[in-house]
Amino acid sequence: MASGPPDDFAKIAEAVQELQADGPPMLIRMYVSWTGAGSSASVLTQVASLVESAVPSWDLVLAYRDPEGDLAAWADFVARVVERYGRDLDAIQVTGEANLTTVPAAADGAFPNATEAFVHGVLAAADAKRRHEATAAIGFAVSPEVEPTRSSFWQTVAAIGGDEVATAVDYAGLDMYPDVFGPRLELDQLEGAVDWLLRSFRQQALPIAGLGREVPIRICENGWPTGAGRSESRQADVLEAVLRAVDARASELNVTHWELFTLRDADSSKDDLFHHFGILRDDYSRKPAFDRLVRVLAELT
Repeated sequence: MASGPPDDFAKIAEAVQELQADGPPMLIRMYVSWTGAGSSASVLTQVASLVESAVPSWDLVLAYRDPEGDLAAWADFVARVVERYGRDLDAIQVTGEANLTTVPAAADGAFPNATEAFVHGVLAAADAKRRHEATAAIGFAVSPEVEPTRSSFWQTVAAIGGDEVATAVDYAGLDMYPDVFGPRLELDQLEGAVDWLLRSFRQQALPIAGLGREVPIRICENGWPTGAGRSESRQADVLEAVLRAVDARASELNVTHWELFTLRDADSSKDDLFHHFGILRDDYSRKPAFDRLVRVLAELT
């Protein structure tokens, strides 16, 4: 969706350390894209380079982007990631937004057999975790749905996966962007929006696949872009409001993680909103949201 200057890992580490402060270790989220059987070797090399880096805690997303829909090769690839790196990675997310079919540049759901890839990938990961005594948390992340009980995605997951999906996953992830991709909201409306997103996911969507309250929810993506009509000060306000709303419901709904999308802008010179989700600009200078999150995270953790 967006590209820009290459990552500066020293500056990333410095920023993460300041955000973490004396709180618990932060996970660093990274995405790799599997585009078919021919990409397996190169993607495994990418994963190896991450594991061998100085970053201690990776939350790795295995994105399914195969135009051929090769489920057997996908399941084999997922199993190999868990087999080789399941003791080094903190979390392995199998597919990203397999239920979102309209944004092929950002979501797996636009690719053939995406729902089946979700189920078979999760089951392959769980099987490899058991066989190789891996420690990484196995999970998934989806996009919110307006009427999850009428969703063909969840019905298909239930039909294909049966009871196995519920026993395979260590967490259920939700990517949520209130006041970004849906209707614009006032600041005082954000808490209600977060409440609805979390409750509909917990109480309506997950039970269809047999996932009960014992399966933790992770907010795997949450962010707010700056740019035209979106001030940097407003970004700070929105992120704080959403984070506090999630925290207030964490115990009741068993929400264990909130992950920011993203640390820095892809390219601050571009007009497109996908380049401006960072709480740092692309030169690693700070937007107001960075210092705001330092304070809020210190308070909440």
